[in-house]
Amino acid sequence: MKTQKLKFFGALRLLVDAVERLSEEDISKIGDESYSIEIRLVRKRTKDESISLIPVTDLANIIEKLTAFANRNEAQQFLYTNFSTRKAIEPIARKLDIPISKQDKVETLRDKVIEATVGARVRSQAIQGAKV
Repeated sequence: MKTQKLKFFGALRLLVDAVERLSEEDISKIGDESYSIEIRLVRKRTKDESISLIPVTDLANIIEKLTAFANRNEAQQFLYTNFSTRKAIEPIARKLDIPISKQDKVETLRDKVIEATVGARVRSQAIQGAKV
């Protein structure tokens, strides 16, 4: 019985918190009969959930595959095909310790990832005078 009371009080606390976040305009609407009150539950995201949806071992394999491409175009096509969103490419960039800003578009992130993998190897080979 106590656990149900605790759950009820916890739910009541959440409702009070939600009411406290209402704007003055919303509070005035509560008394208006033309409005109704609806309650919706939204699951909070934890930090761990939003960081990476790709397992660490897969990230290592993806980076290895990127590094193995012969040129930047092949790597770009691979990333475009398999990682079309910013959310998908971010974990790879983070694993490579690439600085990411909120303003970076998905194309910018792809370019940074390519430069950190294939680009670094191709540039090194060019400096050493090896045939690319």
